[in-house]
Amino acid sequence: MTNDRAGWEHIWRSGDIPPRYQTFAAPNATVVEWADAIESGSFILDVGCGVGRHLIYLGERGFRMAGMDISPSAIRLAQEACTQRQIAFEGKVSDMNRLPWGDQTFDAALSISTINHHRRADIVQTLSEVKRVLKPGGLFISDFLCTDTLDYQLLHGQVAAGEITEVEPNTFVDDRPDSEDPDGFLPHHYSDEADVRDLLHPFEVIRLWADLQEAVTARGSGLRGKWVAWVRRPLAG
Repeated sequence: MTNDRAGWEHIWRSGDIPPRYQTFAAPNATVVEWADAIESGSFILDVGCGVGRHLIYLGERGFRMAGMDISPSAIRLAQEACTQRQIAFEGKVSDMNRLPWGDQTFDAALSISTINHHRRADIVQTLSEVKRVLKPGGLFISDFLCTDTLDYQLLHGQVAAGEITEVEPNTFVDDRPDSEDPDGFLPHHYSDEADVRDLLHPFEVIRLWADLQEAVTARGSGLRGKWVAWVRRPLAG
């Protein structure tokens, strides 16, 4: 199996980055709404920042920005983009499970289209790290792959056909060299509502919803989308 660092480095250096993840792509609508609840000038951490899509959006809104990614090229490209836009950026190359900042550093944090690329135990560790670096009362937004989707159904069909591997319950890996999914070699953990709530138990849940839409694809029709969670670090504990 390709390791995460080599894999993400390949994706960000390929020049074939999906449009929605590119540096100057529009932010997720959920992030725009969430940012309205953050105090102006707050220090925000982007966990798995990629090449800087949300760094640019939030930095141009006047927030102080930091970000980490396991890919050195992602951090380099994000830094170049922030410099171009005159956004102060504290970028670091690291794994999500070991955030290289001290306790209670940030006012808020986000992790979009990222945190599910782990086995479940590693997601638990990442969320523990996010809580650690947030100040008490600090806000966090993240999304999680949803079991009530067409993609989840199709993955189970591929497992039954011997095409991909379910490495643990609801966590899938596609090691095929001709996979249509550019990050299929990474773990993809899917959650139902009970699983998301259990993962987020160190936090106070403000909002949790399944952001799903009907879709018709070449592989079939059904719901597509993710769980979206707004939470905060408790004021005590």
